[in-house]
Amino acid sequence: MLWAGIVPVQAAPAVVTANNVQLRAGPSSSYRVVGHLRVRERVNVTRCMTPGRWCHVQPRGMRSGWLRARYLDPVRWGSANRPGSICFHGARGHVCLNR
Repeated sequence: MLWAGIVPVQAAPAVVTANNVQLRAGPSSSYRVVGHLRVRERVNVTRCMTPGRWCHVQPRGMRSGWLRARYLDPVRWGSANRPGSICFHGARGHVCLNR
């Protein structure tokens, strides 16, 4: 299934900023919970939705899912000014992922 407003991007490493963050089956709190992530857990961000600021992540040893971008901080920064990039917003700023 493809949702409108989802942009695939290069995977980018990020870290979870809160404890017991719900990993969901889709990009909304109305989707079922498929797991929980802990603070400082590393994930790969594979794509983000520009409206709503949800990102699809792949945690280690767990099925992939969606979480709010505000619970993510980048491990390394992207270029906010690069054309064709998409940004997700975390607790301490934002990261841009190149398409």
